[in-house]
Parts: sequence; structure tokens; C-alpha cells
Amino acid sequence: MENDITKTGERIIPEDIETCAEYLLYLRHLFAYEFARNILPKNSLVLEVGCGEGYGSNLLSQYVEKVVGLDIDDKTIKHASNKYSSENCIFKTYNGIKIPYKDNTFDAVVSFQVIEHIQDDENYVSEILRVLKQASPFILTTPNREYRLDPGQRPWNRFHVREYSASSLEDLLSSTFSDVTIWGIRGNDGIQRIERERVEQILRINSLDPLYLRNLIPEQFKPKIIALLKKIVVRNRNNQNKKGFLQQYTLKDFYITKNDVENSMDLLAVCTKQT
Repeated sequence: MENDITKTGERIIPEDIETCAEYLLYLRHLFAYEFARNILPKNSLVLEVGCGEGYGSNLLSQYVEKVVGLDIDDKTIKHASNKYSSENCIFKTYNGIKIPYKDNTFDAVVSFQVIEHIQDDENYVSEILRVLKQASPFILTTPNREYRLDPGQRPWNRFHVREYSASSLEDLLSSTFSDVTIWGIRGNDGIQRIERERVEQILRINSLDPLYLRNLIPEQFKPKIIALLKKIVVRNRNNQNKKGFLQQYTLKDFYITKNDVENSMDLLAVCTKQT
């Protein structure tokens, strides 16, 4: 199937992965879905808020009764519907503010790498609580700002409104959910090193534009400009297009930590709507 959506750093298309960094990002996302599917009840109706390309909703639908994937982008939902729709996996567009379902509809909600994009994060959390049934889980992941940013530093990712530490995420979620647990998602030492190098490379690129003048550039031109900056900053790309990493890394190279959350790449939150 020819892709009808554009690959970005925020949207993964599994069959279009070209670099080791892209593949490791995909595995990080996939790890969250694997975690979720192992704790979701088999007979559950699951909502995914911010389903993106749709591969995660499709994965979960193989283990639960039904999955509904929501996203704000019409082209993305059309792509996901064409590629993954089935009797127990459907996709819908929504406005990003009001979830188009009644109170107490879903047995579980998942939302991975989404909250950092949301302007009104309090409304986002409240809407998820509203559509959850009692004693039902909400599972989310988000990048860990303590691993990526200095204190007070604004997100270097142009799509992120804000990024969260474990404490700030817990404060937000605890204002709505009575039971909140925050863990970290880490990779093995090699993966952690690759991620640090990726972040430092981006920071070097951003240092060429300290006033964030790129925000004045029309969005359609930004990917080409960023690609050009990467060529200026990155001197050694010999391994960039070699596919050996597909065999080198697997989901087994990622794990959840409860004791070293501040050094984790992503935060993983599990919240429960208590009776």
C-alpha cells in the first residue's frame, strides 16, 4: 500500500523505517503497546487517544474485544482506516478537545506520546477520566524532560507544547485520578547511548538557530531545512542507511524501571479511575 501520509519525527510508518534512530523510536513506541496489551482485560473496549498511523490500535485489537482510535488529522485517520480497519478496530477523527463518546463508555484508555502535544492538558486528562468506566485503567507515555532538557529549557521538538518530569506528570494526573503510578522506560546501555547522541545532535542543530527563527518558516519547508542542517552538523553518517539494526535490536532491549525514572527516555503512567 502506498502511504498517503507524510512521515515525520512524530509519526512512525513501520514499513518506511530507514535509520537506526527511527527503528529504536518505533521499538520504544511498540514497547508501550506490548506493556498495555499484557494488562488490558481480554473483553475490554479500549480507546486510543492520538492513534497516529494506526499500527498500535491494530496491535491491541488482536488481544481485546474492540479498539477505537482517535486522531485530529483527517488524512491520518483515512490512512489508518484503509490500512487497519476491521470489525473490532475502527478509527475516527475528533477535534482534540471533546472526546465524542458518553461518560463511562470505555474499559480502558491508552495514549502514547500525545500529552506533550496538548495545549490544555488538564482538559485532556479530564476528558479521558469522563469516558472511562469505574475501576478502569488509563495508560500513557511521554518523553522524560529530565533526560532531554536542562531545568527551565523549552522543548527543542517544535511539535511539543511542554515536556514533563515524573513529578510534574504525577501532579497533573493526581489532580484528576486518585491512583497514579509513574515508571520509566529505558533501553540497554547501547540504546541509551544512541538516544543521548541523537538528543545532543539535535541540540547542536538548534544552536545554529538560538532565536528560534525557524518558527517563522512555513511548516511545509521545515523538513527540508532540518535535513540540510543535519548534513552540516553531522559528519559521519556511514551507518545511517544500513539495515543491520533490524536484527541487532528487539523489544527485549527495553525495560521498565521503578528506581531510575529520572534517567529514563520515556515516562510510563498507569492511572485508575476508582469507584
